[in-house]
Amino acid sequence: MEIGLLRTFLEVTRTRHFGKAAQNLYLTQSAVSFRIKHLEELIGVLLFSRERNNILLTSAGERLIPHAENIIKNWQMALQDVAIAKEQEAQLALGGIANLWGTFLQSTLPKLADSFPNMVIRTEINNHLELTRSLLTGTLDLAIVLDPPNLDELNHLKIGQIELLLVSSHTDLTADQVQDNDFVFVDWGVAFNMRTAKLFKKTLTPILHTEQSQIALEFILSHGGCAFLPRVLADPYLASGQLHRVNQIKSVKRSVFAVFVKNSTRQDQIQAVIKKLCEYDLKPEMTL
Repeated sequence: MEIGLLRTFLEVTRTRHFGKAAQNLYLTQSAVSFRIKHLEELIGVLLFSRERNNILLTSAGERLIPHAENIIKNWQMALQDVAIAKEQEAQLALGGIANLWGTFLQSTLPKLADSFPNMVIRTEINNHLELTRSLLTGTLDLAIVLDPPNLDELNHLKIGQIELLLVSSHTDLTADQVQDNDFVFVDWGVAFNMRTAKLFKKTLTPILHTEQSQIALEFILSHGGCAFLPRVLADPYLASGQLHRVNQIKSVKRSVFAVFVKNSTRQDQIQAVIKKLCEYDLKPEMTL
């Protein structure tokens, strides 16, 4: 099967529009229609239905999405692997949840490149479930997460921890006043969300929900509000008086884990990378 057929399918799935998909793929609309029809003929089922000019995925189309994504990922990895220059010995597929990329993972990439000059690094940003799926299908070597999956096929090691503070743009704010001062929900994982929910008398309704602490920080600096942010990110703004700790709310520490497949053929390489990650400070190297 041509990879181009699957790329076209995913682009139509994303845009829900043959014309927009054609523009994004630099194709004619008739070419996109032909590719989708050809793919449907190869598979033997309809992937899209058209109702009142709306393009909707059929149940078969919905089921094809993760398979198409994995096939394209594996194809890209195969191309990268065979194309590695002689002086480059290996590649590493490193994934992480969005919040950890913004918090510290992004700043580790130059350090990893310096420590492993003969290694090609490929990155992925995704949620816990998709990262686990990528590990199990072999498209990821290493995933950095807050809530490691409990599966027999996977191992995990703690590489450090981050300290989270409830901070606000308002001074002398108490826990009872958070709801009325634009709470920004930053997703720090299931365990954290369940624990912190008990800190407040009633369920908080956030003005903004985000998976990235950098977005939350910029929002409360410009708009005002409260959010749980990493201490290393919040400290400069606490020192300058732009942010303030919320009274009565203690800091919460979250462990960060590296997850990998137990029987991976790249065990030595993965362990060497994990050892380096344990040596790095879990902090960003930039401020807004």
